[in-house]
Amino acid sequence: TMKTVTDIWSLYEKGVRRHERMGLRSDTERAWHFYEGDQWYGLESKEQLPIYNFIAPTVKYKVASVAMNHMQIYFSPLHTGERENRLAAALNSLAARWWEQHRMDSICWKMLEESAVAGDSYLYIYNERGDCQVLDNVSVFLGDESERDVQKQPYIILFERRDAEQLRELAIKAGVPAEEAAKILPDAYGKKNTEDDGKCTCLLYIQKVGEDVQFVRSTKYVELGPRQCITGLGCYPLVSLVTGARKGSARGRGEVTPLIQNQIEVNRNLARRIINAKMTAYSRLVYATDKIDNPESLAEVGSAIAVSDSTIADVHSAVGYVTPSPMSADAKGISDELMHTTRELAGAGQALTGNIDPTLASGAAIIAVRDQAQIPLNEHTAAFKSFVESVARVWYHLWICYLPLSFGVNEDNFTALELKGLRPFIRVDATSTTPFSKYAREQALERLLEKGIIDFSEYVEALDEDSSVPKAQLISILKNRKENINGVITEQ
Repeated sequence: TMKTVTDIWSLYEKGVRRHERMGLRSDTERAWHFYEGDQWYGLESKEQLPIYNFIAPTVKYKVASVAMNHMQIYFSPLHTGERENRLAAALNSLAARWWEQHRMDSICWKMLEESAVAGDSYLYIYNERGDCQVLDNVSVFLGDESERDVQKQPYIILFERRDAEQLRELAIKAGVPAEEAAKILPDAYGKKNTEDDGKCTCLLYIQKVGEDVQFVRSTKYVELGPRQCITGLGCYPLVSLVTGARKGSARGRGEVTPLIQNQIEVNRNLARRIINAKMTAYSRLVYATDKIDNPESLAEVGSAIAVSDSTIADVHSAVGYVTPSPMSADAKGISDELMHTTRELAGAGQALTGNIDPTLASGAAIIAVRDQAQIPLNEHTAAFKSFVESVARVWYHLWICYLPLSFGVNEDNFTALELKGLRPFIRVDATSTTPFSKYAREQALERLLEKGIIDFSEYVEALDEDSSVPKAQLISILKNRKENINGVITEQ
């Protein structure tokens, strides 16, 4: 009998064709090659060709500038009341705890890097505990590639490579007949994945139906059991981060692609300069073969040169050197101009990322210069905040669904109905956590102490836990002072 592919596989093939028309996979692969320094990829050459990789520092500067913003999630109740405020406070505390448990700072950094290079990145929250993983943009197939809002997608397909034997076992446990499960076989995918690795392509199909979300996995010929449904989840557990949106597309354009042409020209120019230097920058030995009896000695230090049919005075006519030829300074100049101007136009030039001596400027002045330089990154920061808000919204829906499992918000016996009725406004505050920001805060506290507005104990209490001033030691000093004073009073 003729095997027919599943409906989900048909949708996946449709998505693959859309990706090919958009050039998504090829553009993403090319961007990662250039970002990681493999910029002569695909060129067959007997020697390693040189590069000046200015793309990586440009992207890393932008990613770091945005990622250094500390994100704080706040839930504000729609209707204010004592119980609503307590519930919102419990959610705020729970959000802070989840942020630390799931190492969201590290995940956000990775998301920003993926988005900056490939154009868009995705975070998939795959269970009720909030565990998550970062997905490649080419592994996400959207039902509508022109819709930027993930929650408005008709369906989403996530691409996976799973062990075929494990999938067969899962299918049988889910009630798939053994003869059907036997159709799950290892397959080849791309250049690196072959049938020998024992893996096959597996698709996770997700569809939102009203307030319910349905899930099912499928291989090419077999669906792994009936669809599972999470009742009342109300949102896709997938969040996208697009720092540079493309018009009319759900995808983004990263920082790498616009710089590639200039990067190629810089590398070509560098290779030409090096080849030219090898050929003309060094003096070259020239000798008359019919007048030198032992030419192999010409390259040996201190060796005698045997000259035939000639006098010693005529040796200069038999052996000589071609003098080096100077290279035009324009070759180096155009390379430098391409690199510097490209980085300046990309918003990551030396004028913006230059060194500042903190001993010669106040923390506030340094922050003012930094903030002025980072104005072009405000759009990226806004996209980052929107991403964190979307993560908080998915968390909130998960808490509604799984509140009976006790996440710490029902200490006051809050019900899922109360949690759903809260309908909170989600706000994310971004606070810079750079060393200069801490330096400015410490300077402000020192000025208040010098003016007598606060005393020493208040100054110590106001310091950050990770301040450059040793807060723990200052607390110990205050404690010793207090004990000494109490001892003196007791003796009296």
